[in-house]
Amino acid sequence: MKRKIFSVSSVLLILIISIAILVPGCDGGGGEGTIDVNATLDGDAWPGAVDYTLTPDSGSPITGTSVPGQELSDGGTITFTLEFVTPQELDAFINFVTWTINGTPIGPSPNPLGVWVGPDAIIDAQYEEGVVGNPNQTCQNVKVKETLQTTYHNNGTDGEDNGRDKTLHAVNAWGAVWGEPPFEKKYDQKCTVGGAYVEPCYTIKVPFCEEIILDVEIVTKQHVGTCYTKNVNWVRVNTGGGGGGLISIPPATTTDALFEDDASAFVVGESFQMLTWGSIELDTGYVDTNPANDTSMASGLLTLLYWPSGGPPPW
Repeated sequence: MKRKIFSVSSVLLILIISIAILVPGCDGGGGEGTIDVNATLDGDAWPGAVDYTLTPDSGSPITGTSVPGQELSDGGTITFTLEFVTPQELDAFINFVTWTINGTPIGPSPNPLGVWVGPDAIIDAQYEEGVVGNPNQTCQNVKVKETLQTTYHNNGTDGEDNGRDKTLHAVNAWGAVWGEPPFEKKYDQKCTVGGAYVEPCYTIKVPFCEEIILDVEIVTKQHVGTCYTKNVNWVRVNTGGGGGGLISIPPATTTDALFEDDASAFVVGESFQMLTWGSIELDTGYVDTNPANDTSMASGLLTLLYWPSGGPPPW
Protein backbone atom coordinates (compact mmCIF):
# COMPACT_ATOMS: atom_id res chain seq x y z
CA MET A 1 0.00 0.00 0.00
CA LYS A 2 1.28 3.44 -0.92
CA ARG A 3 -0.02 6.47 0.90
CA LYS A 4 0.53 10.19 0.49
CA ILE A 5 2.47 12.16 3.11
CA PHE A 6 0.55 14.76 5.09
CA SER A 7 1.65 17.61 7.33
CA VAL A 8 1.92 17.02 11.05
CA SER A 9 -1.00 19.37 11.68
CA SER A 10 -3.36 17.35 9.51
CA VAL A 11 -1.65 14.15 10.59
CA LEU A 12 -2.65 12.09 7.74
CA LEU A 13 -4.62 9.38 8.25
CA ILE A 14 -7.64 7.66 8.43
CA LEU A 15 -10.74 7.45 6.67
CA ILE A 16 -14.11 5.94 6.96
CA ILE A 17 -15.87 5.66 3.62
CA SER A 18 -18.52 3.50 2.11
CA ILE A 19 -18.55 2.59 -1.55
CA ALA A 20 -21.67 1.21 -3.10
CA ILE A 21 -20.87 -1.20 -5.92
CA LEU A 22 -22.80 -3.35 -8.29
CA VAL A 23 -22.64 -7.07 -7.63
CA PRO A 24 -23.44 -9.53 -10.46
CA GLY A 25 -26.43 -11.70 -9.61
CA CYS A 26 -26.79 -15.41 -10.31
CA ASP A 27 -29.15 -14.68 -13.19
CA GLY A 28 -26.67 -12.33 -14.78
CA GLY A 29 -28.38 -9.26 -13.38
CA GLY A 30 -26.80 -6.77 -11.02
CA GLY A 31 -27.07 -6.24 -7.30
CA GLU A 32 -25.65 -3.77 -4.84
CA GLY A 33 -23.19 -4.20 -1.99
CA THR A 34 -21.07 -1.99 0.25
CA ILE A 35 -17.33 -1.85 0.91
CA ASP A 36 -16.46 -0.04 4.15
CA VAL A 37 -12.90 1.26 4.44
CA ASN A 38 -11.97 2.15 8.02
CA ALA A 39 -8.68 3.50 9.26
CA THR A 40 -6.72 3.71 12.48
CA LEU A 41 -3.85 5.87 13.67
CA ASP A 42 -1.45 4.24 16.13
CA GLY A 43 -4.14 1.66 16.88
CA ASP A 44 -6.95 4.16 17.57
CA ALA A 45 -9.91 4.73 15.26
CA TRP A 46 -9.55 7.90 13.16
CA PRO A 47 -12.79 9.90 12.70
CA GLY A 48 -11.66 12.16 9.89
CA ALA A 49 -11.08 11.71 6.19
CA VAL A 50 -7.81 11.03 4.41
CA ASP A 51 -6.64 10.93 0.81
CA TYR A 52 -4.91 7.66 -0.05
CA THR A 53 -3.73 5.45 -2.89
CA LEU A 54 -3.63 1.66 -2.77
CA THR A 55 -0.75 0.14 -4.71
CA PRO A 56 0.06 -3.59 -4.38
CA ASP A 57 3.62 -4.33 -3.24
CA SER A 58 5.79 -6.78 -5.15
CA GLY A 59 4.50 -10.29 -4.48
CA SER A 60 1.12 -9.04 -3.24
CA PRO A 61 -1.89 -11.31 -3.93
CA ILE A 62 -3.85 -8.20 -4.94
CA THR A 63 -3.83 -7.57 -8.69
CA GLY A 64 -5.72 -4.67 -10.16
CA THR A 65 -9.08 -4.43 -8.39
CA SER A 66 -9.28 -8.13 -7.57
CA VAL A 67 -8.74 -9.35 -4.00
CA PRO A 68 -8.55 -13.18 -4.03
CA GLY A 69 -10.78 -14.91 -1.50
CA GLN A 70 -13.09 -11.91 -0.99
CA GLU A 71 -16.72 -12.23 -2.04
CA LEU A 72 -19.52 -9.69 -1.75
CA SER A 73 -23.07 -10.91 -1.97
CA ASP A 74 -26.04 -8.81 -3.07
CA GLY A 75 -26.86 -6.45 -0.23
CA GLY A 76 -23.77 -7.49 1.77
CA THR A 77 -20.88 -5.52 3.24
CA ILE A 78 -17.11 -6.06 3.30
CA THR A 79 -14.93 -4.01 5.66
CA PHE A 80 -11.23 -3.21 5.21
CA THR A 81 -9.09 -1.36 7.76
CA LEU A 82 -6.10 0.77 6.83
CA GLU A 83 -3.62 0.87 9.73
CA PHE A 84 -1.45 3.98 9.88
CA VAL A 85 1.24 4.93 12.38
CA THR A 86 2.83 8.24 13.28
CA PRO A 87 6.51 8.02 12.27
CA GLN A 88 8.75 7.91 15.35
CA GLU A 89 12.41 8.84 15.48
CA LEU A 90 14.66 6.10 16.86
CA ASP A 91 18.27 5.04 16.35
CA ALA A 92 19.19 1.41 15.61
CA PHE A 93 22.85 0.45 15.91
CA ILE A 94 25.11 -2.60 15.58
CA ASN A 95 28.82 -3.17 16.28
CA PHE A 96 31.05 -6.22 15.97
CA VAL A 97 32.51 -7.15 19.37
CA THR A 98 34.62 -10.30 19.21
CA TRP A 99 35.14 -13.79 17.88
CA THR A 100 34.86 -16.57 20.43
CA ILE A 101 35.98 -20.20 20.46
CA ASN A 102 34.06 -22.46 22.81
CA GLY A 103 32.67 -19.35 24.50
CA THR A 104 36.07 -17.78 25.20
CA PRO A 105 36.61 -14.39 23.51
CA ILE A 106 39.69 -14.18 21.30
CA GLY A 107 39.37 -10.48 20.53
CA PRO A 108 38.21 -8.47 17.52
CA SER A 109 41.63 -8.79 15.82
CA PRO A 110 42.82 -12.42 16.18
CA ASN A 111 46.40 -13.64 15.82
CA PRO A 112 47.21 -13.26 12.10
CA LEU A 113 49.16 -16.54 12.21
CA GLY A 114 45.95 -18.38 13.01
CA VAL A 115 44.10 -20.06 15.86
CA TRP A 116 44.28 -23.84 16.32
CA VAL A 117 41.00 -25.65 16.84
CA GLY A 118 40.10 -29.28 17.38
CA PRO A 119 37.03 -31.50 17.37
CA ASP A 120 33.78 -29.92 18.58
CA ALA A 121 35.20 -26.39 18.70
CA ILE A 122 32.42 -23.82 18.23
CA ILE A 123 33.33 -20.63 16.38
CA ASP A 124 30.99 -17.82 17.31
CA ALA A 125 30.78 -14.11 16.50
CA GLN A 126 29.34 -11.57 18.92
CA TYR A 127 27.73 -8.28 18.00
CA GLU A 128 26.45 -5.44 20.20
CA GLU A 129 23.16 -3.94 19.04
CA GLY A 130 20.02 -2.15 20.11
CA VAL A 131 17.51 0.63 19.50
CA VAL A 132 17.65 3.91 21.43
CA GLY A 133 15.14 6.76 21.69
CA ASN A 134 13.96 9.46 24.05
CA PRO A 135 12.90 8.66 27.64
CA ASN A 136 9.24 8.44 26.62
CA GLN A 137 10.03 5.62 24.17
CA THR A 138 11.91 3.26 26.50
CA CYS A 139 8.75 1.31 27.30
CA GLN A 140 8.24 0.37 23.65
CA ASN A 141 9.12 -2.78 21.74
CA VAL A 142 10.27 -2.38 18.13
CA LYS A 143 10.57 -4.92 15.33
CA VAL A 144 13.93 -4.89 13.52
CA LYS A 145 15.45 -6.86 10.66
CA GLU A 146 19.10 -7.90 10.88
CA THR A 147 21.46 -9.37 8.32
CA LEU A 148 24.69 -11.03 9.48
CA GLN A 149 27.30 -11.99 6.90
CA THR A 150 30.56 -13.88 6.98
CA THR A 151 33.02 -14.68 4.25
CA TYR A 152 34.41 -18.20 4.23
CA HIS A 153 37.69 -18.80 2.39
CA ASN A 154 38.97 -22.33 1.78
CA ASN A 155 42.72 -22.07 2.40
CA GLY A 156 43.51 -25.79 2.20
CA THR A 157 46.78 -26.93 3.78
CA ASP A 158 49.78 -24.61 4.05
CA GLY A 159 52.16 -25.09 1.13
CA GLU A 160 49.58 -26.78 -1.11
CA ASP A 161 49.23 -25.67 -4.69
CA ASN A 162 46.14 -27.79 -5.27
CA GLY A 163 44.02 -28.22 -2.16
CA ARG A 164 40.72 -30.01 -1.71
CA ASP A 165 37.33 -28.52 -2.41
CA LYS A 166 34.87 -28.27 0.49
CA THR A 167 31.22 -29.23 0.45
CA LEU A 168 29.00 -27.49 2.99
CA HIS A 169 25.32 -27.92 3.80
CA ALA A 170 22.88 -25.35 5.15
CA VAL A 171 21.37 -26.23 8.55
CA ASN A 172 19.82 -22.99 9.87
CA ALA A 173 19.47 -24.35 13.42
CA TRP A 174 17.07 -22.04 15.28
CA GLY A 175 19.28 -21.97 18.38
CA ALA A 176 22.36 -20.81 16.46
CA VAL A 177 21.39 -17.14 16.86
CA TRP A 178 20.35 -15.68 20.21
CA GLY A 179 20.52 -12.51 22.28
CA GLU A 180 21.77 -11.72 25.77
CA PRO A 181 19.48 -10.62 27.35
CA PRO A 182 16.98 -12.60 25.28
CA PHE A 183 15.16 -10.73 22.54
CA GLU A 184 11.53 -9.94 23.28
CA LYS A 185 10.74 -12.24 20.37
CA LYS A 186 12.43 -13.81 17.37
CA TYR A 187 10.03 -13.98 14.43
CA ASP A 188 12.13 -15.42 11.62
CA GLN A 189 15.56 -16.77 10.69
CA LYS A 190 16.78 -17.62 7.20
CA CYS A 191 20.14 -18.69 5.83
CA THR A 192 21.37 -17.35 2.53
CA VAL A 193 24.38 -18.04 0.35
CA GLY A 194 25.55 -15.08 -1.68
CA GLY A 195 22.25 -13.35 -0.89
CA ALA A 196 20.03 -16.22 -2.13
CA TYR A 197 17.81 -18.03 0.38
CA VAL A 198 18.68 -21.71 0.91
CA GLU A 199 16.75 -24.48 2.61
CA PRO A 200 18.29 -26.87 5.19
CA CYS A 201 20.47 -29.56 3.56
CA TYR A 202 21.22 -27.29 0.59
CA THR A 203 24.68 -28.19 -0.78
CA ILE A 204 27.31 -25.46 -1.09
CA LYS A 205 30.53 -26.05 -3.02
CA VAL A 206 33.62 -24.17 -1.86
CA PRO A 207 36.53 -24.73 -4.28
CA PHE A 208 40.10 -24.61 -3.02
CA CYS A 209 41.41 -21.06 -2.64
CA GLU A 210 38.00 -19.51 -3.27
CA GLU A 211 35.57 -17.55 -1.12
CA ILE A 212 31.82 -17.56 -0.55
CA ILE A 213 29.53 -15.38 1.55
CA LEU A 214 27.32 -17.10 4.13
CA ASP A 215 24.48 -15.00 5.54
CA VAL A 216 21.72 -15.24 8.10
CA GLU A 217 18.73 -12.91 8.18
CA ILE A 218 16.66 -12.63 11.34
CA VAL A 219 13.66 -10.55 12.44
CA THR A 220 13.38 -9.77 16.15
CA LYS A 221 11.39 -7.63 18.56
CA GLN A 222 13.67 -5.52 20.76
CA HIS A 223 13.03 -3.31 23.77
CA VAL A 224 13.94 0.33 23.17
CA GLY A 225 16.87 1.29 25.41
CA THR A 226 18.18 -2.27 25.90
CA CYS A 227 21.66 -3.15 24.63
CA TYR A 228 21.81 -6.75 23.38
CA THR A 229 24.78 -9.02 22.75
CA LYS A 230 23.85 -11.11 19.75
CA ASN A 231 25.65 -14.44 19.32
CA VAL A 232 25.89 -16.23 15.98
CA ASN A 233 27.33 -19.74 15.85
CA TRP A 234 28.77 -19.87 12.35
CA VAL A 235 31.11 -22.84 12.69
CA ARG A 236 31.38 -26.12 14.53
CA VAL A 237 34.50 -28.17 13.88
CA ASN A 238 33.61 -31.78 14.57
CA THR A 239 35.08 -35.24 13.92
CA GLY A 240 32.46 -37.28 15.77
CA GLY A 241 30.02 -39.52 13.97
CA GLY A 242 32.28 -40.85 11.26
CA GLY A 243 35.07 -38.79 9.83
CA GLY A 244 36.10 -35.18 10.28
CA GLY A 245 33.98 -32.19 9.55
CA LEU A 246 34.12 -28.47 9.04
CA ILE A 247 31.07 -26.43 10.05
CA SER A 248 29.59 -29.74 11.18
CA ILE A 249 27.02 -30.57 13.83
CA PRO A 250 27.65 -33.60 16.04
CA PRO A 251 24.96 -36.30 15.99
CA ALA A 252 23.56 -35.37 19.41
CA THR A 253 23.32 -31.62 18.77
CA THR A 254 20.91 -29.85 16.45
CA THR A 255 20.73 -26.33 17.86
CA ASP A 256 24.13 -24.75 17.52
CA ALA A 257 25.18 -24.08 13.92
CA LEU A 258 24.05 -22.49 10.70
CA PHE A 259 26.06 -24.59 8.24
CA GLU A 260 27.68 -28.04 8.20
CA ASP A 261 29.93 -29.98 5.86
CA ASP A 262 29.68 -33.48 4.44
CA ALA A 263 31.87 -34.96 7.24
CA SER A 264 34.68 -35.89 4.88
CA ALA A 265 38.04 -36.65 6.53
CA PHE A 266 39.66 -33.52 7.92
CA VAL A 267 43.36 -33.16 7.05
CA VAL A 268 45.64 -32.00 9.86
CA GLY A 269 46.76 -28.44 9.24
CA GLU A 270 43.90 -27.53 6.91
CA SER A 271 42.67 -24.01 7.45
CA PHE A 272 39.91 -21.60 6.55
CA GLN A 273 39.43 -17.88 7.11
CA MET A 274 36.39 -15.89 8.19
CA LEU A 275 35.46 -12.21 8.17
CA THR A 276 32.10 -10.95 9.48
CA TRP A 277 29.93 -7.86 9.71
CA GLY A 278 26.26 -7.07 10.32
CA SER A 279 23.47 -4.58 9.58
CA ILE A 280 20.19 -3.63 11.25
CA GLU A 281 17.08 -1.75 10.09
CA LEU A 282 13.92 -0.53 11.79
CA ASP A 283 10.45 -1.72 10.87
CA THR A 284 8.13 0.53 8.85
CA GLY A 285 6.68 3.46 10.75
CA TYR A 286 10.00 4.49 12.28
CA VAL A 287 12.61 6.99 11.16
CA ASP A 288 16.26 6.11 11.84
CA THR A 289 18.03 9.23 13.05
CA ASN A 290 21.55 7.91 12.39
CA PRO A 291 21.77 5.50 9.43
CA ALA A 292 25.58 5.64 9.62
CA ASN A 293 25.64 3.13 12.50
CA ASP A 294 23.20 0.67 10.90
CA THR A 295 26.12 -1.38 9.52
CA SER A 296 29.02 -2.54 11.66
CA MET A 297 32.68 -2.36 10.84
CA ALA A 298 34.07 -5.67 9.59
CA SER A 299 35.76 -7.94 12.10
CA GLY A 300 39.41 -8.80 12.03
CA LEU A 301 40.29 -11.68 9.70
CA LEU A 302 40.06 -14.96 11.60
CA THR A 303 42.28 -17.84 10.43
CA LEU A 304 41.48 -21.28 11.88
CA LEU A 305 43.76 -24.32 11.60
CA TYR A 306 42.80 -27.87 12.51
CA TRP A 307 44.73 -30.04 14.95
CA PRO A 308 43.15 -33.20 16.47
CA SER A 309 43.86 -32.20 20.07
CA GLY A 310 42.89 -28.59 19.54
CA GLY A 311 46.50 -27.46 19.16
CA PRO A 312 48.82 -25.91 18.94
CA PRO A 313 50.93 -28.76 17.52
CA PRO A 314 53.87 -29.88 19.66
CA TRP A 315 56.62 -28.55 17.40
